[in-house]
Amino acid sequence: GGGVTLVEGLIARRRVVAVDLNPLAVKIMRHEVRPLDVAAYRAAVRRLAEAVEPAASELYAVRCPRCGARAVAVWAEYDSASGRPLRIYYECPHCGSRGIKEPEPGDLPEPPEPPPFRRVAIPPGDKTSDLLRRGVRYFDELFTRRNLYVVLRIKEEIGRLGVDEGVRSFLYFTLSSALKWASKMSHLRGDIVEGWAMHAYWIYPKYLEINVWRQFLNRAEAVIRGKEYTNRHIGDYAREARSFEELLGGGATYMVIQGDSRRLPLPGGSVDAVITDPPYGDNVNYAELSDYFLWLFGEEAPKGEEIVVNRTRGFTIYHYQRGLEEVFRECYRVLRPGGLLISTFNSKDALVVGAFVHSLARAGFRFAGASPQPYLQAYETTFHALQAGAMTYDFVFFFYKPGGAEGTPVGQAYSPPARLGELEEFFRQELEACKRSWCTEREYRMRVYPRLIEFFARARSMSEVAAASGALERVVRASAEYFREARRRLIESRRASAGQ
Repeated sequence: GGGVTLVEGLIARRRVVAVDLNPLAVKIMRHEVRPLDVAAYRAAVRRLAEAVEPAASELYAVRCPRCGARAVAVWAEYDSASGRPLRIYYECPHCGSRGIKEPEPGDLPEPPEPPPFRRVAIPPGDKTSDLLRRGVRYFDELFTRRNLYVVLRIKEEIGRLGVDEGVRSFLYFTLSSALKWASKMSHLRGDIVEGWAMHAYWIYPKYLEINVWRQFLNRAEAVIRGKEYTNRHIGDYAREARSFEELLGGGATYMVIQGDSRRLPLPGGSVDAVITDPPYGDNVNYAELSDYFLWLFGEEAPKGEEIVVNRTRGFTIYHYQRGLEEVFRECYRVLRPGGLLISTFNSKDALVVGAFVHSLARAGFRFAGASPQPYLQAYETTFHALQAGAMTYDFVFFFYKPGGAEGTPVGQAYSPPARLGELEEFFRQELEACKRSWCTEREYRMRVYPRLIEFFARARSMSEVAAASGALERVVRASAEYFREARRRLIESRRASAGQ
């Protein structure tokens, strides 16, 4: 994933094996922990600016409405249907003014033909279907001609720089990071300028063309801050292994595997703990979304091996459950007896949660408990978290491999109901308790999920999992009118608070 386990493990001076099928995740992890000569990187960014900035300044040029001199567009908002600019946010280096202006002749001159590049078709998928229906067939069509030119020009100039290959790799990494703000999937959310922030490809009716060169420079500063942190807290302790034997021998401290977790090149009982955050059913189809950040560099995320629910690929909840079970069986094999498997997980779809828990149980793990973890503050402003019914928390699950003499977790958080009917009655009782305080659906699910999870951990088959999750969904559907009213009250409360 995003490399948190790898980074924190190395900070704690542990030896870590990081595994992901997705090449984008592997790139992120390696760049997070690999030492960087920050001074050399800064110098490379300055040299890159000498080559790119003159052209970028020309392409994002607008007339300052106050002094009439040439100002710089920070972003321009376009009408998607006509492709015409509606308004421009500018900054003037001459008089210091900044703000919104109406487009006028001469603003945002047309770019030249872009440098040569290989067009990459957008593959069919659950998350790409809207683009394909709208006739967007290639990834480059997600960019305005201006931003495409600047992105390709940055890439071209990075390749020409006479710099260390490690520094060049970080420059390409910075460019990939800047792509979040480079496409027509950027938009205004109120007064907030937001890059691509959805779990799907979507061009808004009014999209933004953001000054991508400025975004590259912003991301470069973020890379510098990140590397100053990891250089300070990890430093030369980060030594990548080419094999597990090298890791065990002490010549290295971490190993990154780009591959399928169903087949790990590790001996049995060799791992002290497993920490994971698997895909949540169909919530995020990582491979389809990652292609946006990979196409520019001639790479593509593998999709046939991905363990998700995906209708386009014919991946059902049962395919998902079997895939997770195969991964967790392999985790069970490499984990020492008594070792912990810790995972974050959540889904509004109880059947997806059930498939996850059932897979771990079938793999041989014992359930020790689960604890809700609220989102970090930075995640609370994402598109999904802002929805009134959003699940703005994850559960942290604790499972263990039986057989350890020391440190084996014991006890269960809840006694499982003997029959499905008792579980359904529990759902109804909790709903009545919720109604007394106008709990939302999210809050209701947070109350009943621990007991449901305990049931999933003891289920004998996916049929029992489906029956239990179905019982919860029946209660939720039967109370749809109540939950709509609770949601309405929450929205009104938020608006009232915002107006204070």
